[in-house]
Amino acid sequence: MNYQTNKLLKYFISILLLCCFSVLVSVSAAGLDSSSNRTGHWEASFQTNFLDSINVGFTGGAEANINDDMSLGFGIGYNYSEHWAFNFDFGWNNVGYSGTRINTNGNPQTVSGTLFTSSTNFGGIYHFSAKRFTPFVGASMGWTFVDTNIPNGVPQTVCWYDPWWGYICNNSVPTKTTTAFSYGAIAGLRFELDKNLFLRGGVGKKWIDFNNATGTPDFTSYRFDIGFMF
Repeated sequence: MNYQTNKLLKYFISILLLCCFSVLVSVSAAGLDSSSNRTGHWEASFQTNFLDSINVGFTGGAEANINDDMSLGFGIGYNYSEHWAFNFDFGWNNVGYSGTRINTNGNPQTVSGTLFTSSTNFGGIYHFSAKRFTPFVGASMGWTFVDTNIPNGVPQTVCWYDPWWGYICNNSVPTKTTTAFSYGAIAGLRFELDKNLFLRGGVGKKWIDFNNATGTPDFTSYRFDIGFMF
C-alpha cells in the first residue's frame, strides 16, 4: 500500500469514527450524569491520533518538515478506581516528510520521503468525576521507533525454507533507524455509553528525545478512542 492510499484510508476511518461518535452520543445523551461502574474493570480500545505537522531541526543545519497525518493504535488499561486508571498503548504510522540535509562539502540538499514510526507507552489517567461522563488528564512515557527509509548499507539477500512455497530468497536494503525515549500528556473527555462501551477524546503533546536534534521536538495530537470494558 503506497503512502497516498494509506493516507486516504486513514481519513476514511476518521470520518467513519466521527459519524459513529455523533450517533452514539445522541442516542445515549440521557446518561451523561449517571454514575460509572468502571472500578476493577479492564478495558481495550482502538485509537486514532491526528498529528499536526512539525519542523524538526538537527545539529549541523539539517532539518525535517514532517507532514500532518493520522496514526492508528490499540490500548489496554485497568481502572483501579472510578478516578484512577493505568494503561498501555501501541501505535504506528507512515508519514511523509521533506527537508534539508548537509552533504560532506557543507552544501544543503533537498530530500523527501516517508517515515515509518511505532511507539509503546505506559501511562496513567485521572478522571475528575465518578460519573459516566467525565473530564480527564493523563501522562505517559515509553519509546518511539523510527525507520527513515534512507538506505544505510548495501543490498542483502536473505533465503529461507517455506513450508508451502519451498526455498525463497528476498532482497532488502538496510535503512537508517533509531529508537528514542518519549513522554507525553493529554487532557480530554470520556463518556461511557453503557456498562461496557465508552468513547474518549482529547488533545495531547508528545516529546521525543531524538539524537542530534536541536531541543526536544513536541508533537501535538488530537486523539479519539472507542473502547470496551470487561
